[in-house]
Amino acid sequence: MNKYNTISISPFSSSTEKEHYLLSCNGRYFEVNQPLAELLTDLQQNETQEAAIQTYINKKEGKYTFEQTESLIKKHIDPLLTIPKEKECTFLYEKELLTAATVERFSKRFSFLFNRKFMWSLLSIATIMDIFFFINVPDLLVFNNRANAFGMAGLLIFMLVSSFFHELGHASACKYCGVKHGSIGFGIYLNFPVLYTDVTEIWKLNRKQRFMVNIAGVYFQCFFLIVLLVGFWMTGDDMLRYMILILNLGFLMTLNPFFKFDGYWIVSDLLGVPSLRKRSIEIIKYYWYRIMRRRIQQMPYLLRIGLAERWGLAIYAVIVNFFMGYYFIYIIPRFLYNFLLSFPREMQELILYLSNNLTPPFALMRNIGIQLLYLALLGYLFTKMIRSLKKQNSKNGEQA
Repeated sequence: MNKYNTISISPFSSSTEKEHYLLSCNGRYFEVNQPLAELLTDLQQNETQEAAIQTYINKKEGKYTFEQTESLIKKHIDPLLTIPKEKECTFLYEKELLTAATVERFSKRFSFLFNRKFMWSLLSIATIMDIFFFINVPDLLVFNNRANAFGMAGLLIFMLVSSFFHELGHASACKYCGVKHGSIGFGIYLNFPVLYTDVTEIWKLNRKQRFMVNIAGVYFQCFFLIVLLVGFWMTGDDMLRYMILILNLGFLMTLNPFFKFDGYWIVSDLLGVPSLRKRSIEIIKYYWYRIMRRRIQQMPYLLRIGLAERWGLAIYAVIVNFFMGYYFIYIIPRFLYNFLLSFPREMQELILYLSNNLTPPFALMRNIGIQLLYLALLGYLFTKMIRSLKKQNSKNGEQA
């Protein structure tokens, strides 16, 4: 069997001015230009590599030599065959919760909800109702003193159920668009605990379909939102108000385009730029090299896409790099500083309550628990980063 037939080729929907293709091998996806896709096609259609190279050279009317073409194969195509089947991990930690087969039992039943007119109508209604809620509800962010451990447990359960339904939205959209989805799992991204759905195969879809899959989680949660808003207007119950606020906080998080949540992939689809974070760093490096008059080995992605998308990517690159710098240079150090100031005092209060056989206030326990959890996630993040740097340095040392 021709080893190159294990690599599938399909058109890739992006904003590049020249036609690009998607290569799939061992569950991994790669964007390539047309000449490389043509070369791979020749390798698949000929019995020997030598015959394929000669066919390709003839097509290109001698533009490439035999040695140059052979070098392209070794550098860009052969490595695809040796990449392990395991997908590249985005998370510091991940654990499968539901298998793809189990999730499919639900996604089949919910895929009918992606009638476009119905979907966009519901999203519009939910948005209008939500805006009306924020404008007209007095004391929106006031939390009364009746909040207790049972209420917080109820809110936590609601968050988990809502998040699970969010992930079912992504899986159901995959089913509607005719591509396979993977499992639902739990992961830690940077220092955020998250649920995730494996939707890698959506790279085979066009940009509009990918956008639908990526917005599908929020769309499914809008069913919850509408019911909660109606219930709140009818009863005025504070617990419903808290749930609505939690959903909106979740929307802000998941639609954040700076971390690799749904908002990141939505911006990637709108701009037609895959590996958006990598491309934004690539731009900074490109202009830095130009300023420093250093040799530029490859033209950045920015200069290979349309004018409108070029401006969008440039603006995104500036904002996202500023934001990531702000998060790591300001937010995290500020948390650590405040932690060192407040945590010892809060622990003293806790010890006083316990030593006097008194039940500590729930607010105190909540503050201590949240701070310890965040600190633990930060420690895990930096431990992983240090290990990764050590591993990379050891590889570089071996290559040297």
